[in-house]
Amino acid sequence: MGLEKPGHDSVRELLITDPAVLDAAAEAFASPRPVFLLQLPTVFALVAPPSALGVRCLDEAKQRLPEKTYGSAVGAAEAFHAMALPTALPELLDAAAKLEIFQGAFVRIAIGQAQEASPTVHGGTHQGLLLGGPHRELFVALERSCLGTIEPTLFCGHSYAAPLCTSANLSGDPLGSITTWPRARAFALERNIDLVVRAEASASGSGSYPIFNLLRNRIRIERHGPLEAEIRARLPTHLFEGAR
Repeated sequence: MGLEKPGHDSVRELLITDPAVLDAAAEAFASPRPVFLLQLPTVFALVAPPSALGVRCLDEAKQRLPEKTYGSAVGAAEAFHAMALPTALPELLDAAAKLEIFQGAFVRIAIGQAQEASPTVHGGTHQGLLLGGPHRELFVALERSCLGTIEPTLFCGHSYAAPLCTSANLSGDPLGSITTWPRARAFALERNIDLVVRAEASASGSGSYPIFNLLRNRIRIERHGPLEAEIRARLPTHLFEGAR
């Protein structure tokens, strides 16, 4: 039996700074349909636990197209960094603390062999979103809550517990990522998402986050997005693929 249920006309809406948010998110993760909608600074996202059930909920909410994979919302940078294969990262960035340079972007790293794949791994790589402030506090709390239900098969055998994170829109939607509240609310109602966590929008632009693919001796930008130029300016120019 699928997880679909009849649509409804209301959602529970909380601010990310509300003291009740952590409990509400934990309750959502413990429910039979563990997924909620979260307003990130530049885009709305769906968040679910790193489990087969979490993947299934995201698949159904997004009507996911084949060959798509899910990233994670990084809580502990140390746990994310620990998955990287030896010599997989540029030497200048081969430390968990140095990954914080990428706050405001997805970071893609090699965690397995090129032939390995799962709902969260493509070509042996996984990508995690690094944010700060109250979003990071929420991700840290959710990661801790998932430590007892780790499913290593999702991450090439690694014991990684960060929540799954993906854009809140139907897969392949020609309108693209959801960046406005009216459209986000309509999506939550249509897709039966019971909890929505609101936050302030960024003044730096809207849209899906850029993706920085970390390779041994270079960085490849796989997707452009807000804050890309600011993040790139924090890094040595010679690391970027095609740099002269």
